[in-house]
Amino acid sequence: MLNEIQQLSIRISYGDPKSGIKYLSALKHLRKLFEAGFRIYWSRPEWSGILPNNKNRTSCVYLDMADRGQLRIPEDMEIVKFTPEQRYALYVRYLTSTQIHCKEVIRLGHMTDGGWNVCHDKLYKPAFPCLAYSFGINWDFSFDDVLVETYGCDVHSFDPSMKRSDFRRGDHIWFHNLGISDKTSKKGTWNFSTLEDILHNLNHSFRRVDILKMDVEAMEWQSFPNIIKTGALANVRQMLIEFHTESASLEQLRTLRDIYSEGFRIFWYHRNPAAVNLRQGKFVQNTFCYEVYFVRV
Repeated sequence: MLNEIQQLSIRISYGDPKSGIKYLSALKHLRKLFEAGFRIYWSRPEWSGILPNNKNRTSCVYLDMADRGQLRIPEDMEIVKFTPEQRYALYVRYLTSTQIHCKEVIRLGHMTDGGWNVCHDKLYKPAFPCLAYSFGINWDFSFDDVLVETYGCDVHSFDPSMKRSDFRRGDHIWFHNLGISDKTSKKGTWNFSTLEDILHNLNHSFRRVDILKMDVEAMEWQSFPNIIKTGALANVRQMLIEFHTESASLEQLRTLRDIYSEGFRIFWYHRNPAAVNLRQGKFVQNTFCYEVYFVRV
């Protein structure tokens, strides 16, 4: 019967109140699907299945499996012919289309907001000496902390909204009262800098950056054209970005196309399910916020 199916959407639950998660049973069943040719392109951990004694694990996961091709952003001359609705539809389809298969995706930090996924495949996973940049903290260091525990990374965390001066968090995490933008400047009481200037000021211009994480409340759109123009992504291996928008402009689609041209491919995505972010489409609900995960190929 599986030979006649092109796509699967399933909910798996292997929880046990005494032993936690029945990993062996789950792996046996997933192996059968893998052998039948199915590959996971999206998943969503079910928060109601979070274990009482481990808030970083859930016993229930929704999985979408299929074989998928790559969707590309067309050139400007084609995009300008699109209606606003067509541009937004392309934007959503693009961000929710995986372009490369990462065999092992691991969740670091909280299962809910604050945690992020990383491609743990040998070719892409952070390697010693590991360096990570984490923009957008809001007092949640769970991802940054587990980066240190898992890979031994030096992590530089940035957030001007916390209204806290620079400080050292343990031996491997440095907090900077600084945001990212397309120019180094001050806006009100908040300090901003370009990625190029941050790399220079921290003596990281020629260092490999294993992880670049950004959750900066729509400042990604202002920052990325400068990041790409200045070549600040040259040494970045993985990017974890939350994109925020209710529409899709020519400039935003061009930014996504430029990220592709820089050699980055989407290996995972996550729709932010918070009610405040949901937007009702014609047939489905979309969200204001998409977490999108890239590796450089």
